[in-house]
Parts: sequence; C-alpha cells; structure tokens
Amino acid sequence: MKINNTFKLIIAIVVSELAGIIGSIFTTPSIPIWYAGIAKPALNPPAWVFGPVWTTLFALMGIAAFLIWKKGLDRRDVKIALGIFIGQLVLNALWSIVFFGLHNPCWAFVEIIFLWLAILATIIVFAKISKPVVWLLVPYILWVSFAGYLNYSIWQLSTNKPGQIACTEEAKLCPDGSAVGRIGPNCEFALCPRINSLFSETEARVIAEKSCIKGGETLVGGVYNENSKTWWYDANLNSTREGCNPACVVSEETKTAEINWRCTGLIVPKGSVEAIQKLFTEKYPKYAKTITVSVNQETQDYARGSVTFEAGAPGGIFLAAKIDGKWQIVFDGNGAISCNLSKYGFPNEMLVDCAE
Repeated sequence: MKINNTFKLIIAIVVSELAGIIGSIFTTPSIPIWYAGIAKPALNPPAWVFGPVWTTLFALMGIAAFLIWKKGLDRRDVKIALGIFIGQLVLNALWSIVFFGLHNPCWAFVEIIFLWLAILATIIVFAKISKPVVWLLVPYILWVSFAGYLNYSIWQLSTNKPGQIACTEEAKLCPDGSAVGRIGPNCEFALCPRINSLFSETEARVIAEKSCIKGGETLVGGVYNENSKTWWYDANLNSTREGCNPACVVSEETKTAEINWRCTGLIVPKGSVEAIQKLFTEKYPKYAKTITVSVNQETQDYARGSVTFEAGAPGGIFLAAKIDGKWQIVFDGNGAISCNLSKYGFPNEMLVDCAE
C-alpha cells in the first residue's frame, strides 16, 4: 500500500515521540521524589526544561526519518538507515527506564554510551543518503552528550566517596504549591519559583494570625494563588464544622483575612483513605511502608487531602476522583493544582487554590 508523504511525516513524528512517551512513564513519577532528592552537578538545568527540549528533539528526529523514508523503502540503504534509527529510539526509551525507573545512574551511564554511539551511527548512514538531513540530528547528539555529562556527574555524586555529602531524599514545599529538592555540593534546597505578590508569605501570615485565629489555634502552610491574588493557610480551629476543612485566606488587594470553611456538606465516607493510600503505595512502591494519607474534604466521588511520603518530611496536597466506580489519583501533589482538573467535576471548594 502506498502512503502519501503527509501520512509518512505524521507516522515518523508519532513513532519518534512514542519513545519519549514510554520514557515519561518512568520519568514523571520519579522527578518530584527520587530525582528531586539526589545530588546534582552545578550545570544541572531545572526539571521543567527536559520536557520541552525532548519533545522538540523527538519532532526533529521524526522529520529526519521522514526525509530518509521519502527516498524509498525499495532502497537497501534506506531500510538499513531506518532500522538503525529505530534501534536508537529503543535505546533512548531504555535509558529513562534504567535511570529514572531503576534509579541506577551507573548502568544508565553505560547505556547512554551505547545510545550516543547509535545516534552517531544514525547520523553516518543518514548522511550517505542525504547530507542536509543530518543537521536535524545535530541538536539531538549534542543534548545527549550533555545528558551523558549530567548522568556521569550524578553517578559520581551518588557513590558516597570519603568526605562527600549524600543528600537526603526530601523536598521543601514552596509557597506556590510546588516542591523543590536538595541540590549542589552542600545539599542545600533549590530556590523556590518567584512569587509575584505585593507582600511576602511572612507578611501575609501576620495578617492571617491577627484576623483568623484565637488562643490555641494555629495556621499551617502558606500557599499563594496567582489567579485570585490570595494567600491560603490551613487553619486548625477550636470550632469545627462537619465535612469542612477551614482555611484562612488573605487578600492581596484588601490586605485583610477571613475564614473560608471549604465545606463539602457531606460526611467523609469510610474506607476511602485506605483505598487512596493503596493507590499511592502502588504508584510509589519504594515508599509503601512510610506513605501516610489523610482526607480533608470528600464527597461521594471526589476527595482532597494530604500525602506524606516519609515521616518528618513535608507533605503535599492530592486530589482523587471515582472513575468508573473506582478511586483514581488525578493529582499527586507534584507542582501546583491546575484549574483544568475541574473537567473531572471536582467541587469548587476543592479547587479554590488552583492555578491556570
């Protein structure tokens, strides 16, 4: 069957991006926990950089493969070239499995050497068919070379040589709801994203304490909502309302604070905590014995609460929903809560601190 060039281009790009999608299955769960806590070299870029870079590189790979494919699969050199190309895609996905899935920088470095050689072989065989196509793969091999340096550096930093500091796998919750890990030679926390607020978290807390709490009551956290220009603090109050999770909300515009009870109007059904905790242990088996889950707000089909992966470590907010009658985690505490989660039907009270 003859395939026109438009479909060939789409197929080539989709196949290339598929390698990235497979790798992301192992990468995404590891970034906020394992990767955030390991020691990294000074040139290590922020975690958010990798997604856009790899998406672009896979697209360029797909275009390059398409241009070679256009030369005709009846040619033996084209078949060999595309075979080598597919081989390096497999090695690319395998590296993510070894590094992020198995948490093994040593074997990942060995694997990335073979990946680099496979990319070089792809460039050589592509060049014999079309030299201009090679330029589409130059950014790829340069980035993998840089990734090899990062991989090697992380491996060396994790070998616990005499006098070397090993960073603990913990994260610090930032005011915008995201989390950062320890980096650098002294395992100091990375800087939190900058908050565009008229006053600091400390200033907002002073306003909250004056307006929202009385003797014996406390405030927890301090998360900034960019959309509503408000600071949110979980409030441990002497008075309670069934089915409510009170928060003290500080307005940036008025510089005043008030209690938002965040009531669902329903009593938390029994058994949901156990079901949601089981989902977390299945998703993060490494922390199966230390994960703690608590549900603060819940309706029949939706739940919001906090999850802590290790005792004494900062926790994060999670959102879960019943889909086809079974609980599923739709937000596991990595980053800020997206307002797009409203598509699942979450009550507004559970998304008051979401970000666009």
